[in-house]
Amino acid sequence: MNLLKHSTLGIMAVAAATVGLNATADAQYFKGKRVNIIINYGAGGNTDIQGRMVMRHMKKYIKGNPRLVFRHVSGAGGVVGANFLGEAGKTNGTMMGVFTIPIMAQVMKTPELRVDLSAFHYVGAVGQQTIGHIRKDAIPGKTINNWKDMIANETHPIRTGGHGPTSSKDLRTRLLFQAMKIPLKHVTGYKSGGQIRAAILKDELDMTADSLAGYYGRVHAQLIKPGISVPIWHIGTPGPNNTILHSPSVPKDIPSFQEVYEAKFGKGARPDRLIWNAIRTIGASREMLRILVFRKGTDPQAVSEMRAAWDKTMVDKEFLADYKKVNGSAFGGLTGAEAQKYIKSIVDVPKDLEKFLLDYANAARG
Repeated sequence: MNLLKHSTLGIMAVAAATVGLNATADAQYFKGKRVNIIINYGAGGNTDIQGRMVMRHMKKYIKGNPRLVFRHVSGAGGVVGANFLGEAGKTNGTMMGVFTIPIMAQVMKTPELRVDLSAFHYVGAVGQQTIGHIRKDAIPGKTINNWKDMIANETHPIRTGGHGPTSSKDLRTRLLFQAMKIPLKHVTGYKSGGQIRAAILKDELDMTADSLAGYYGRVHAQLIKPGISVPIWHIGTPGPNNTILHSPSVPKDIPSFQEVYEAKFGKGARPDRLIWNAIRTIGASREMLRILVFRKGTDPQAVSEMRAAWDKTMVDKEFLADYKKVNGSAFGGLTGAEAQKYIKSIVDVPKDLEKFLLDYANAARG
């Protein structure tokens, strides 16, 4: 008997069996598990709407068919939820964040954000523009039918709403109004877009901005169609030569901020350099407005399985059709690997812009 030959064959057989067992185990990583999906804004808000829609379609591609349980950890413009996942989140794959990215808190290096957003393991991202809309009766004695009826106002404060001094929504609103020389009275602390919309319906606020998911999923039916409000602008996409271009995902009759600014101040006109660069920075973050992430140190197999599920979801015909129906535009997003790379390109800004934004946010705390 050739013992060496038989020993070798035996080892190969055991190895083959082991590989087979591991493949089965890997394919069933999430089998029998409950995955907590952390939403970093309140129930009924834009993040909640889109997060649930995305996960409803993605679930069919997650091997093992885990049970998905949604939890809302909101506050401070999404920062509370990000801190919760980064500090207390489990690393065994049973806790994943579906966030509106609190990118400006990291850009400004605010003490409220205690985790590094670029250190999360990215499963994927969804890019979305935000559309600003205003009550038609926001200016006494005048009916606002479109953006042209608003931009000449330099006397009556417009009541706007946001989530927190460091949130993109608050910073964007204040920056755009300052650039346009339109007075505002800004109220912050709302935990979801739904709460802000309720305040507009009660005539407690005049204006806010919502992502495409919120705008087409809620705003259009609640405010635009009944004739209470009208859309006025979207921030746009940073382009070459210090420009902000009209986003292809937004209808042509809803102008980019640059289009509105130049209509008032002249072709090629720009506001203060730091204000303009701050607006462009926020615009760049719209390419990954929603993120799907795990805590740093999460089991690589969990990350890999979820990334594979997201990749399949991104080309799923039912998902793409549902996305267009809910968001009013074609889907645009990033794979996990693309998002992991993109986040690093937008979190670091020049020191003077970082200081400007932090001072700007702090000025709203009083």
